[in-house]
Amino acid sequence: MITFQSNNVIDSAMKNLLLSIIKVNKYLSSILNYNEKFLSKKNEKELINILKEYNIPYDSLKYDSKILTDNPYYKNIKLDNIHYGNVKYEKTTIKKRTLMSMNFHQPLGKYLFHYHPLGYFDTNVDLPALKEGDKVWMSPAVSEIKSMQTGIDKGHGKCLTMGLGIGVLPYLWLLKDEVESVTIIEFNKDIINLFDTYIRPQFKIPKKLKIIHGDAFDYYREDFLNQFDYIYIDFWESTEDGLDSYIRLMEKNIDMSNIDYWIEDSILYDVKYIVALYLLAVYENRNISNFISSVDENFKIIANKINKYFRTMNETIKTEDELLTFIHNKEILKKILAM
Repeated sequence: MITFQSNNVIDSAMKNLLLSIIKVNKYLSSILNYNEKFLSKKNEKELINILKEYNIPYDSLKYDSKILTDNPYYKNIKLDNIHYGNVKYEKTTIKKRTLMSMNFHQPLGKYLFHYHPLGYFDTNVDLPALKEGDKVWMSPAVSEIKSMQTGIDKGHGKCLTMGLGIGVLPYLWLLKDEVESVTIIEFNKDIINLFDTYIRPQFKIPKKLKIIHGDAFDYYREDFLNQFDYIYIDFWESTEDGLDSYIRLMEKNIDMSNIDYWIEDSILYDVKYIVALYLLAVYENRNISNFISSVDENFKIIANKINKYFRTMNETIKTEDELLTFIHNKEILKKILAM
């Protein structure tokens, strides 16, 4: 079982850890009334003061719309209102001065404080979105493009992605000289048919693009994955459904260094949060069964995995660095979820 050495360093670290959790919750509450709403100049000043209060870096809340309009996919792929079965590509409009997240989870400091970069455009911006019914699954929004930048940059050789969407990542991969071919796993046949009919003909890139109709979990196995030089997993909508899917993947115990996962850091934040609360309970000598019972129902599976992992250990946390390693180390977090 993991234990703590009683010393001033650990006492201070645990206090700072708890304060970071309280601080991030206060910050998120303070910006709730601004996000995804029209930002008046008065409200903009108020929001900037909040960002300054929490030492959140920013240059300006106003973003140049060229960050979208100069993107090769946005410039070259044209979509009108197109329907196929329950799936459709539909034009959406980001209205000017609407505050929105410009990226996903960004850590700030050593503990658990984090923020999402916020901003707005000073003009209306139209962009296509993939919808299933009334639900938006994918659009080339700033947060989508910025959050997949690692996958775009690392793509080389034979690339695989799971989740087709509107084909932003495959298109940007195919434009790269170092990318030989792209393979995509997609579960929804309507999305494949719609893509093949209206988007694939616009790619006009003489490289192999293969789409496999199937379940990502069935293809997440070493004998299949070993065919590819780089793999990017991106078949969830957000952190809400992403965590469950990510856990299912980790439980398969695939250990390959050439796989990345969309918004992985944001997905893992919830795991870090429960790890931190668990370690606080151990530090305070609280009953772990009672702690697990108190955890939100959505996170009980994670809490049980964390307990199983730490019960197999015979280590004593003596320093702040050791504490932070158990909270932040991605390999440890993956081992926990694989339990």
